[in-house]
Amino acid sequence: MIEVLVTILVSVIGLFSAMQLQLTAVSNTHSSYFRSQAAVISNGLVDQMRANPTGAIAGNYDISLSGSAPSGSSVEATDLAQWRADLTAAMPGATSSVACVAATRICNLVVQWDDSRGLDGNSAEQFTLTLRLP
Repeated sequence: MIEVLVTILVSVIGLFSAMQLQLTAVSNTHSSYFRSQAAVISNGLVDQMRANPTGAIAGNYDISLSGSAPSGSSVEATDLAQWRADLTAAMPGATSSVACVAATRICNLVVQWDDSRGLDGNSAEQFTLTLRLP
């Protein structure tokens, strides 16, 4: 009788371990999906900035994480507004920033989102992309 109880206990522990492993895998997959979305959507803005390097170097694409989405009809404002709208639609709590340095022609794009459902429970996960303009 004790052998049966020990066997059941070991089986239950094994099942709980498998369940925890599955939950961790789902959580990591979810975080990976958001990181992939940030990369794909940001590459769209990179292409637009490479098509308009003069505007990017002039600082027309610069925006802070806490800054509001730009308004206006300029190419840069339209690009940034669309980028932010795409990020907001794809990821929870998404915001973004762009900072270009004219002297080095290097721009840094940062995407931040709420990843509290992820494995580490970090509520402010970031993806950074750096590019050099021609």
